Amino acid sequence: MTISDDTIKKAVQRYHREYDRYLKLAARIAEICRSEIVEGNAIRAQVTSRAKSPKSLEGKLRRFAANGKKSIPNVDAVFEQIRDLAAVRVATYEQRHEEQVVELVCRRFVDAGDLRPTHERKDKNRDDPGNFYRASHIEVFLTKADGVGTYANVMDVPCEVQVCSMMAHVWNEIEHDLGYKPAAGTLSEQERNFLAMLGQSVRMGDGTILSLFAETERRQREQGGTFSDVYDFVARLRGWFPGIEFARNAGALFESFLPIRLLNPDSIRKLLNLNEPMTDPAHAALEAFAQLLDAQGSTQFRLDRNSSDVLLVLLLPKIGKHLQAPLSEAPPEGVTRVRWFAERFIELSAATTVAEPEARGL
Repeated sequence: MTISDDTIKKAVQRYHREYDRYLKLAARIAEICRSEIVEGNAIRAQVTSRAKSPKSLEGKLRRFAANGKKSIPNVDAVFEQIRDLAAVRVATYEQRHEEQVVELVCRRFVDAGDLRPTHERKDKNRDDPGNFYRASHIEVFLTKADGVGTYANVMDVPCEVQVCSMMAHVWNEIEHDLGYKPAAGTLSEQERNFLAMLGQSVRMGDGTILSLFAETERRQREQGGTFSDVYDFVARLRGWFPGIEFARNAGALFESFLPIRLLNPDSIRKLLNLNEPMTDPAHAALEAFAQLLDAQGSTQFRLDRNSSDVLLVLLLPKIGKHLQAPLSEAPPEGVTRVRWFAERFIELSAATTVAEPEARGL
């Protein structure tokens, strides 16, 4: 037997005792994914989390015992080999955002060796025409900076982050419930045909959603008025910076603009003495500011030239002193980042000349 009844019993008992740790870890990683990765980069997505139930763990171990595919000699081996006891799913509305979310997750968290984690991309339809499972899996751990207070006791616990489109998630879940669990029995030929039909519809649905949001952005750009939300903010300013992934870091920038009444493109445009496109002068301003930060030894945050940071650096000469004003409550991490750049800009302006782009002849 690859895993004994005694090992299963003791592993489940231990998991009962530690279950709250896995719940806490999954909830914390989900919150980071939601606030910093999804909302912070204006990505439409749903973030969910779970800790595998003790009953589900027992069922999985008994399946291993029955099929003989794994050798799990003791309780410690159970927790070394089963890595998805805590799990988070990021289901993006648009398929095109899957890779961006994976990249951001890998940048935000660490692996067991405190290095950047790697991801496994699964697209089973490439090898099996009837299997439409598609998702990326990343095993992550909290960083040392995250491990303070109540989270100190989960630093050694892995969490699996799964990233897929919302349409892919529909197929993945239905196929899992029907085909993976032994109690459901063997699928009939007709069931497999229906799953294949659903898979084709899902792939078509991804394309339809992409077209839908492209049309939504077109309408938002034309309608004018106050920004309705961060997605509207991105849609209506993206065209100023061709070639830039303007949605990156846009969530915090949008939130920082609201208290100082930068509520529409015109209110922002009148602060910029630049013609469109603004990508080149923005990159020049960003590089100049980044060099000053490096010379000062300010490394808490880094400017990202492929993000809405390009707009931030263009506006800092005009609004920096307003962005650094204290808020009534503790700001989110992203807003803290924007305020930090504003504070550094004011400090550097007092010590040296940080010219506006138009003053440099750009």
